[in-house]
Amino acid sequence: MACQGPVVVVPSTPGCENLNAQHCLLPWPSDRYLVEDQATVTGLRLSYEASAMPLNAQGLRTSPRVFSRLDGHSPATRIITRFVRPADLVASRAALQANPERSLEADSPTVLLDLSTGARVAHWVEHDVKEPALFWLHPAEVLEPDRPYGVAIRSLVDADGTPLPAEPAFQALRDGFPSGVEDLERRRGAFRELFDVLGQAGVRVGALQAAWRFHTASTEAMHGDMLAVRNDGLERLGPRGLGCTVTSVEDDFGAATQVTSFRRIRGTYTVPSFMDAARPPARLVRDAAGRPAFKENVEVPFTVIVPRAVAAPAGRAPRPARVIVYGHGLMGDGERTISNEGFRAVAESLESILVATDWAGMSVPDSGAVADALNDASRFTFVAERLQQGLLNQLALIRSMKGACASLPELRVQGVDLVDPARVFFTGGSQGGIFGATVMRLGPDTDRGVVMVNGAAFPFMIERSIDFAPFLPLFEAAYPDRTERALALALLQGPWDATDPATWLRAPKDWPWPRRLLSISVKNDAQVPNLATDLVTRTARLPVLAGTARVPWGAPSAEGSPSDGALVVDMGDRPVPEGIVAPAVNDRGHSRVLGAASAQGAIDRFLRPDGVIDVRCSGVCDPD
Repeated sequence: MACQGPVVVVPSTPGCENLNAQHCLLPWPSDRYLVEDQATVTGLRLSYEASAMPLNAQGLRTSPRVFSRLDGHSPATRIITRFVRPADLVASRAALQANPERSLEADSPTVLLDLSTGARVAHWVEHDVKEPALFWLHPAEVLEPDRPYGVAIRSLVDADGTPLPAEPAFQALRDGFPSGVEDLERRRGAFRELFDVLGQAGVRVGALQAAWRFHTASTEAMHGDMLAVRNDGLERLGPRGLGCTVTSVEDDFGAATQVTSFRRIRGTYTVPSFMDAARPPARLVRDAAGRPAFKENVEVPFTVIVPRAVAAPAGRAPRPARVIVYGHGLMGDGERTISNEGFRAVAESLESILVATDWAGMSVPDSGAVADALNDASRFTFVAERLQQGLLNQLALIRSMKGACASLPELRVQGVDLVDPARVFFTGGSQGGIFGATVMRLGPDTDRGVVMVNGAAFPFMIERSIDFAPFLPLFEAAYPDRTERALALALLQGPWDATDPATWLRAPKDWPWPRRLLSISVKNDAQVPNLATDLVTRTARLPVLAGTARVPWGAPSAEGSPSDGALVVDMGDRPVPEGIVAPAVNDRGHSRVLGAASAQGAIDRFLRPDGVIDVRCSGVCDPD
C-alpha cells in the first residue's frame, strides 16, 4: 500500500546514501551500496558510485574499483554517522570506552543488533575530536562475516539537554511519509523489516533518531586472494623451501658495542613472487578468473644474528638452538632491527638465533607507495596487495629456516648445526606483532607465536598512534575535510582485511591447524593503542594472564594452564588521551618492553618444548 501523508522535504543527491544530508556516504557502512550478485557467497557485491567517493585536494575521488571484489562491508568496520549538533554523550548515558557493557542494557541510546539472531552486540561510542558532530560507534570485537547488522540510535541530547533531531530522510522512512526520493522509496520495505526487528528487540521505532542496516563480507571474499597466494606459494616452496644464498659473514659482530654477537650472516632466500614488479609500487598478477597468479621466483634478503650464547657458550660446546623469525616494526627493515644492540642482547638472553627480512608492503622500500596512498586512497591497492606477498615472504622464511637454510655451513660451528629445525618460531613487535597474528593463522610450519605491542584494524588504530604523526600532515593536506578523511580511512579497512589480523582472528584456533598465541602489550602504549590490542584480546578470546597490568573489558580470564594468553606490562608510560587523536609524548614503553624481564621470561617459557604459559611477576608486571 502506498505511503500516505505529507511529503517531507528530503534533500538528495544522485549516487549518495541520501539517508543523512550531512555527507554523501553517511551513515556508513550501509546496504545502500550493496547490489545483488549471485556469483558471491553473500549474494551481494559492493558497488559504490564514483560521485560518492572521498574527494582529495587534487579533485580525485577514490576509485570504486578498489572495493568491487568484496561481497559486503568489513567485519572490522567502524560505524559512522553525523548529526546537526554534537551529542552530549555523558548526559545521554551512552556507552563509552570505560563501560561498553552499557550498550547491552535495554535503554542504551545506541543499539547494534545482529539481525540474524536478534542479539545485541557490545560497543562504545565517541565524538570525533576534530569534528564533534561526527559520531563513531565502535564494536567491542570484530563482527561476524556474512552477517546482517542493524544500527539504531535514540535518546541522544545535546549540551542543552535538547534531543537531536532525526534527518528528514530518515524521518520520512520512520514515520511512513513519502520522501520523494526514488532511491529511498525502493528501500522502504527493507527499512520496515529493520523496524520490525528493532521493535521485537525492545527498541521503540517512533523514538529513533537514526537507524540503518549493513551486511558484512564473507571470509571467502576477504581472504580468497591471500589464501590463493599462500596455497600456491607454499606448494612451490616444497617442504624445505627453495634455497638460501649467503652474501656476507661478519664474525664478532658488534665488537665495538657492549654486546658482541658471534656472527651476523646476510644473504637471500628464494620465494615465489605473485607481484607484477620487483619493487613497489606493485600489484598482484592475476589470471583470467581474477585470482592471484605466480609470476617468478625472486631472491629476498634476510639477516641472521647468531649469539655467543648459542655458538660459543661459556663452559660447554655449541648445540642446536631455537630460531626466532622476527617481524619488524612500522616502515622499518629486518636487517637494522635485529642488528640493533638491544635485540642482540635479547638473543643472548633467550639463547636464540634471530632471523629477519623486510616486511614487503610496509617497510623502508614501501615508504613512497604508502605516501602515495595517503595522497590518493585509490592507490592503497598497491600497499594492500604487496602486503600479501609480504606475508608469504614471512611464511617462506620460516619454512626455509626449518629446511634449506638450516644446514648452511655458516650456521655450523665445530661440526654442530646450530639451527634446530624443530624449534623455529615467529615473534613480531609493533607492525610485526600486528601482522604476526595473521602469520600464525596462515602458516603451517610453526605451532606457537608471540605478538608484542600488537593490535588489529589499522584504520582504527593509526590516527590514535604517535607513529602516524609524521604522515598526518600529508593526509590532512590531501583530504582537508575531516569527514572525507574519516570515511577514506574507514573504507580502506575492506581491502586491508586480506592481511589485517582483525578478520583472521575470527578463524577458529585450530583452522586449518592448531596454533597458539601469546600477546604481550604495554599499558598506555603511545604507538599501538591499547584499544586496538583489546580488540585482538576479545576477538581471539585470549585469556588474560595473572599479573597483567590492564584487563580489557569482556576478555576471558586465564584458568588452569591456558594454551593462549594476553599479558599487559606496565612500563611506566603516562596515560594516553581518549578520542581519535595521537598522544603528544612517547614514553617508549612500546620499544622497551622486549627488554623487560617479565616479557622475556614469558617468551622463553612459551617457546620451550613444553610451551608453558608462565608469567612470573610479584603482583602486577612492571619494568622490575
